[in-house]
This record gives sequence, structure tokens and C-alpha cells, in this order.
Amino acid sequence: MKKNQPFETKAHPLNGMGAMDLFRNEDLNSLASRLITSYNPDRFDASALRLFVQKGTPVLTIYAVDKLKQEDKSFAKNKLPVRKFKIKMPLEELMNHIKRFDVTLSNEAYDLQDMLVINK
Repeated sequence: MKKNQPFETKAHPLNGMGAMDLFRNEDLNSLASRLITSYNPDRFDASALRLFVQKGTPVLTIYAVDKLKQEDKSFAKNKLPVRKFKIKMPLEELMNHIKRFDVTLSNEAYDLQDMLVINK
């Protein structure tokens, strides 16, 4: 059974998974530090990246755990306080920060694991 994704899937006819490699000696926290002027890696720990494109405008959103707020007892035990940072930049500029980007989307008519590619 497919696990529900933490993002909108019902409004999109194609859904899937993706993977990304950053350049050597770079992680999501260092990328966030370079792209976001107000980002403080002593306070935040970048944990997720989302790329959204609409009408030709890409928006990169970096989700970072707020380590200071994590000590706050007002949050549910099983939830992490996360701040999101939205960055608008041309896709070409974003690609300068990424070594590889791979995404596979499916209409879910068939299970991708059951497919055998016959024209390798």
C-alpha cells in the first residue's frame, strides 16, 4: 500500500519520487546558507527541499528544523518546529547549485516495480 505523501498529490495527474545530488562537500544546510541571507546554520537544520514551478517561475522551498524552538514544550511531542524559506530564482541559476536531479512521475496506471524495460 502506498504511503500518503506530505504534499498535494490529488490535484496532479502525475505523481512520483525524486532524487538530487549536491556538489562535493555540500549538504542541504550549506546550500541553504548560500541561498538565504537570513539563514543561520547554528539555529536551523535544513531537512527538506521542494521545487515548485508554475507559469515558468520556479520556487525553491527549504524546510529547516528550528533548533531553538525544538526546546519549546508548546509543540506536540511527535512534531518538529520547521521554518520554510521560499526562494524565487531562475531554473538555470538553481541548476548551478545542483550536481544531478532525477525525478520520475507516473500516472499510477501500472506499478513501476513491475515494469521491464525491453529497449535498453
